[in-house]
Amino acid sequence: MKKILIFLILICGAKTSYSQVSLTEQQAIELALKNHPAMEAASQHIRQQEVLKNAGAMWEPSQLFHSIAADPDLGMFGTTNLGLQQNFPSGKMTRANRDLHASRQVQAEARQGLTKQDIVRQVREIYHHLSYLDGKAALNNRLDSVWQRVARAADVRYRTGEVSLSEKLAAQDKAAQIRLEARTVQHEIEFDRIVLGQILGLNEAVQPVVERLHEGSFSIADTSLLRSSAMARLGKSAVEVARSEQEMTKAKFSPTASAGVFGQYLGNGDVYPGWQLGLNVPLFRKSLRAQSEAAEVGIAVASAEFRAALLAQQNELGHLLHEQEKYQIMLEYYAAEGKQLAAELLRSGSLNYAQGEMSFADFVQMMEQASGIEVQHLENLLGLNQTIIELEALTGQ
Repeated sequence: MKKILIFLILICGAKTSYSQVSLTEQQAIELALKNHPAMEAASQHIRQQEVLKNAGAMWEPSQLFHSIAADPDLGMFGTTNLGLQQNFPSGKMTRANRDLHASRQVQAEARQGLTKQDIVRQVREIYHHLSYLDGKAALNNRLDSVWQRVARAADVRYRTGEVSLSEKLAAQDKAAQIRLEARTVQHEIEFDRIVLGQILGLNEAVQPVVERLHEGSFSIADTSLLRSSAMARLGKSAVEVARSEQEMTKAKFSPTASAGVFGQYLGNGDVYPGWQLGLNVPLFRKSLRAQSEAAEVGIAVASAEFRAALLAQQNELGHLLHEQEKYQIMLEYYAAEGKQLAAELLRSGSLNYAQGEMSFADFVQMMEQASGIEVQHLENLLGLNQTIIELEALTGQ
């Protein structure tokens, strides 16, 4: 009795842990955004730039110096100086440095948005593919039912001498192929569950709550939405980073101040304190001018790349909208004609064969036509929904 109780407890515990990873699409998306290492890396990039932005002025290292000078009265080591000197950063350089890290933080945030968009797309594509596989499994069940009836009818007709042994075996083989296809689909479902678990950061397969595959929809009234997409924000942030880098090079032309204190020790034992003030002026500016010119070219490069990215997005948008229209036309055919035709072929085919009103070759051809219509419909639904996912990711909707 005790062993039975322990067994029941283990079973209940197993069911509880299994139900804990049953996730809807939205729950899976939230979990992926929380656990995915790419999101963690993006967050750390943002944090890194925030720390640098708030780090304050860019202080150069302090210079500790020790010098010895000869003195006509005190000898070769007559005067010893020991002191500290510090260069002060210019206000322009400090502001430019802060602005640079602020623009890089915006760039890191834009990159995080692009990373988020990609993770959401991956999760949604897996869920839609699982819906497709569920639809395919349901179709295989229907086909298996038909072929089982036909195999039994072929066996009866063989025993009565109406058909040959080869026809009977062919019918049984077709029924076996459908069962094999069903096993293959289940294998694909298990593989998708494992991949989904990996994306979500789990060490086990996930039991996704999958909806029936249905026809999605997408419409865009204004193509200017592309300018607010994650890819566009990343491109604009790259331009701002280039401008900030140019300001950094300009700030290097500004003079900076320096100050120092020292103690002077004479060979006769006397000690005298001292101080000095200085102005650091960049006299040799050829290298600085080259850096400034290169930074200006960098702005032009970033701007051109941004425009090129927008053009590529517009072309991709046009292609995806064309794909959406293509799938919609094929789905309209299925709704108007294909669905009814496939259902009638599946219904009448096995009945006509069992009654001897149709040859096995004609029946196989009819079944292939019916299953082809249904499979193509599922693939069109999947293609449409995957296209819509891409459209929504492209436009940031």
